[in-house]
Amino acid sequence: MTQPRRASPPERYQAISQHLLEQAQSELTKGDLIQSSEKLWGATAHAVKALCQQMGWNHHAHIHLRNAVSYIASRLERGDLTLAFGYLENLHINYYEHQHRTDEIRIGLENATFLIRELAVVPLSQLPASREGISAAERQDQERRLQMLTRKTQFSHGPQLEGDDLDALPPVKPAPPSA
Repeated sequence: MTQPRRASPPERYQAISQHLLEQAQSELTKGDLIQSSEKLWGATAHAVKALCQQMGWNHHAHIHLRNAVSYIASRLERGDLTLAFGYLENLHINYYEHQHRTDEIRIGLENATFLIRELAVVPLSQLPASREGISAAERQDQERRLQMLTRKTQFSHGPQLEGDDLDALPPVKPAPPSA
């Protein structure tokens, strides 16, 4: 059986997210809409991965990221999180199709900035424990998402990287070129 992947700590995912967000702004300023849209998606994905790592959830597949945001948004009654994530998911498609205009990428930058900020302060310990007032269908949907996020498979992340293993990873921001 394949050994579980070891995941980075949430702080590393958050640092990568911020770095990609800065790069997205820079690429947008230069007019590279393809790179800007993909950097926005990457920044979003890493912010969600940080949240998943904090919760002990799977985050190795795109569906896990979507389910994590959907689950949190549903539990906290924050549909705005799902809407922002959906917009940014669409920007990921732009990497392959290159059909979005500058103003649409700029809206994506606003959505990414908002979503990343909001995910960083989700009150994880205060997620609703009670399902009172939730329909049976909605409760079943939430359970299905949570089961996918917590199910252990050969692709699930194992223990978090630390020490020398973490130090051996490439830096979040590359070193500036030497003169």
